[in-house]
Amino acid sequence: MRHPLLSLLFLLVVVPAGLIARLVKDPMARRPDPRAASYWIPSNSPVTGRKDATR
Repeated sequence: MRHPLLSLLFLLVVVPAGLIARLVKDPMARRPDPRAASYWIPSNSPVTGRKDATR
């Protein structure tokens, strides 16, 4: 009894909320910028050794 009720709740509440949110705003800002020379974001902390690189 619990699974069909939770599935129905998910389909009626979470899915429409997600679709509306995606229509209003792109949360990951994936739209290309034709003026951008590069999309690279430089890091503030340099990698100094293998221990830093594996984290």
